Amino acid sequence: ALAKAVDRKAIVDAVYAGAGTVAGSVVPPAQIGAVTDAGIDYDPDGAKALLKEAGHESDLKISLWAMPVSRPYNPNAKRMAEMIQADWAKVGVKAEIVSFEWGEYLKRTAAGEQDAYLLGGSSDNGDPDNMLSYLLSCDGVKGGSNRSRWCDPAFEKLLQDGRVAADPKQRADIYARAQAILKVEVPVAPIAHSVVAIPIRKSVLNYVLDPFGRQNFAAVDMAE
Repeated sequence: ALAKAVDRKAIVDAVYAGAGTVAGSVVPPAQIGAVTDAGIDYDPDGAKALLKEAGHESDLKISLWAMPVSRPYNPNAKRMAEMIQADWAKVGVKAEIVSFEWGEYLKRTAAGEQDAYLLGGSSDNGDPDNMLSYLLSCDGVKGGSNRSRWCDPAFEKLLQDGRVAADPKQRADIYARAQAILKVEVPVAPIAHSVVAIPIRKSVLNYVLDPFGRQNFAAVDMAE
């Protein structure tokens, strides 16, 4: 219900200012097995119906935690949280925005103190297992990286199958099925994929934008 109430396109337009796209899945679109239809479409009437069915037609109050820093995947979490808060208010949900110093924020969300929270990540290696296992595996619950604290045996089995499969087509099918589970269970609600740009002067030579968010200046030089 809460995911259906969020206008993700409006958030992407306002927060990312042309440097983001509405997320079709937790898995970034360039990775193997990524799908475009695992996001939850904006449907405030559907959200209201689900809230009524759950017995929360007008009295649900929750905390919404917002990151205190700008990150490559979210340039303005405070603004995003305010827009989500307004969307939820339209369906009768009252959200209190909460934030902490960055280190404290990570510590507390890993401990599961939040009702709902904003966070994201950059892939370390370009493989879908990197994001899915870190964010949503059962082991991630124990280690604190799975802040949704959701653990699903069927999803976990697919993660394990994906790790040992060698054929790219087979892996793509496995991860597509894993994302189908996420769309039904909704442990997280993917909002956006960012497009990272690094401005440089014409005199900077040999700089290459790293797809994993790192900065490598080993080969960089300056033209005379």
